[in-house]
Amino acid sequence: MGVIASENFGYLLDPGLRKIFMDEVGQPGDMVSKLFSIEKSNKATEYDLGIGGLGDLEEFTGTIGYSDFEQQYRVSYTHREWVKGIKIERKLVDDDLYNVINSRPKALAMTTRRTREKHGASLFNNAFNTSVASGGDALALCSTAHTYVGTSTTVGNSGTTALSATAVEATRILGMALTDETDNLIDVMYDTIIVPPNLEETANIIVKTDKQVGSDYNDINFNKGRYNVIVWPRLTDTNNWFMVDSKYMKLYLKWFDRISPEFNKDKDFDTLNVESLTGNSKKQMDEIAGNSLELQSLMTDLKEFVNSNSIEDWTISRQAVLQEA
Repeated sequence: MGVIASENFGYLLDPGLRKIFMDEVGQPGDMVSKLFSIEKSNKATEYDLGIGGLGDLEEFTGTIGYSDFEQQYRVSYTHREWVKGIKIERKLVDDDLYNVINSRPKALAMTTRRTREKHGASLFNNAFNTSVASGGDALALCSTAHTYVGTSTTVGNSGTTALSATAVEATRILGMALTDETDNLIDVMYDTIIVPPNLEETANIIVKTDKQVGSDYNDINFNKGRYNVIVWPRLTDTNNWFMVDSKYMKLYLKWFDRISPEFNKDKDFDTLNVESLTGNSKKQMDEIAGNSLELQSLMTDLKEFVNSNSIEDWTISRQAVLQEA
């Protein structure tokens, strides 16, 4: 995700604006870094290949028995760019309104963090459909009939029961029963409950109450301290809740940063194009300038103009230089 800020008068502004932006972006508290495995990428599309499980160890009788991993589904992550620009007006600099100027990169940084959070939450908000993402089996993240390659066995990780102590315990047991395509247990141990703000109270009662929830007996609360509760305001459905094994979540829930959030200055704000001269072109222009007194005079005038307080932009193309020579 890239962020580009266009500064109309960047040469007049405090270079600390970039630091203001990066400091604000780096503030702790975002859910994306807590839930996703953050990885870098240098490709337009990243691919991930699922590998199946192995059977149990065999008794050694003189030779080693080998097993091959069963290749599972191949999934892809295609990157997209996200940008936003700001402009710093000349009058703010002239009027010494740096408090206003400094607030703009902060606002841009807050927008950046909010955008990342919304994209991260969209995976959970659309976990029961394929509008945002689908697995290798072309099914939603949460489905009642996930499939394995090379077997007709299906497995579900989706339910419709409202959040309660009873539902949490039932889901914990179902998770522990999950198997791979070799029918071996995956050893899932749910340790985290993710809820929207509407279910925060219910979730905390379930995992923090000393005695059994909703009971007249003096039984202990089996769920006390067993789960970490994460409340995410970005979750839009007030009834949906998720139980996850944080170990597997960090292993398989991936977030790729092709370009980390950054703060750049660009004169051509609308197209984001940057014009520059190559080394050879500059050498040729220097040679032409050395042979033309008129061009030397023009370049001197240009330097004086750039150092003035004029607010207009001047551009001399290589073609114009050749014509002048």
